[in-house]
Amino acid sequence: MSPDRKAENDRNTPDAAPEDLIIALLRMLCTEGPVSVARACKSLGLPRTQMERLLLLLGCSEQWGGLHYVRPEEQRGRTIITLTSEGRALCAQMQAATE
Repeated sequence: MSPDRKAENDRNTPDAAPEDLIIALLRMLCTEGPVSVARACKSLGLPRTQMERLLLLLGCSEQWGGLHYVRPEEQRGRTIITLTSEGRALCAQMQAATE
């Protein structure tokens, strides 16, 4: 890999641990409600591919499983991330833990 290519990849890779990214995304959805994938990527500083991996983990897919906390919805040609009932329950637990 060329040094320029490696430097580009380093800029696009967040330093946060995956667990921190999951918590940050869930907190965003808890406080702001549904957000577009593009807005979530920008807010968290993630490339789209990494966001898609997080959504596979947090979502529900017949093929991959998942935690069932979020689901994608199409609205006017954009993919919006929304919380499931399990995700809203987790948000309530997270809020109660911080109080």
